Amino acid sequence: MKKILYIIAAFIGLFAACKKGTLVENTAYEKISPGDPKYAYIKILNLTPGSPALNFYMDGTKFSAGYSTLGIENAGYAYNGLFPDLGYAITAPTTHTFTGRIIPSLPDPNLEVLNAQITPAAGKYYTIFTTGQYTSTKKIPAPLVIEDVSPALDTSKIFIRLINLYNGGPNVDMVRDVATGAKVVSNVAYGTVSNWMELPNPGSGPTPSNKFLFNNAATGVPIVATAATISFSKGRAYTIYLRGVMGNTTYPFAATSYTTFY
Repeated sequence: MKKILYIIAAFIGLFAACKKGTLVENTAYEKISPGDPKYAYIKILNLTPGSPALNFYMDGTKFSAGYSTLGIENAGYAYNGLFPDLGYAITAPTTHTFTGRIIPSLPDPNLEVLNAQITPAAGKYYTIFTTGQYTSTKKIPAPLVIEDVSPALDTSKIFIRLINLYNGGPNVDMVRDVATGAKVVSNVAYGTVSNWMELPNPGSGPTPSNKFLFNNAATGVPIVATAATISFSKGRAYTIYLRGVMGNTTYPFAATSYTTFY
């Protein structure tokens, strides 16, 4: 991972001059090298269909939050919400109580709907995927925590992996272009993730597009007939994730991706 992370390590000092007003910024930053063992690195993806918008907490301290353009905390991270969009947030490498609470502007404000123990290790990267479905019980089951180990990135290559969180769905094969096309990833069960693999022959140019179908691994029949077209940038690694609820028109099958390493 080439991106350098910075965190604010001190406050802004404001000083008034005697003859005229001046504003002086005195902010110190900590430069964090990739994999610094002082920290563990966390990404969160809410894949619980029906989930209200949530803020996430570590040991009772807010870890993520969303804000409106007015600065009011009312956005949060609902179904298919990703925090952060790029890169990872940092936390101490120890055991934490990880919780999710409904944002204050919604019904049941600040209600805790998710509670789990996580133990990220020093210098390692993780994605926390919420799972299951949000129902009248107002609870989200234990999340899936995946360690993210970067493949050996190359500016001429694209790496992908597939995670299956399609509720009620079958094991899945990911194939190219048509239902009978070459398998890219095979037999990924619900709640599991494939290994990283180099995408073969991704196409010319720096950002080629590729078409994929997602077949029932037992029958070879596509879950949906229309191929998903995904554009990639060479030199990056992507997570492709399957979401939705089988037979549910409100939360239909969908295949989405995000940049994991770059």
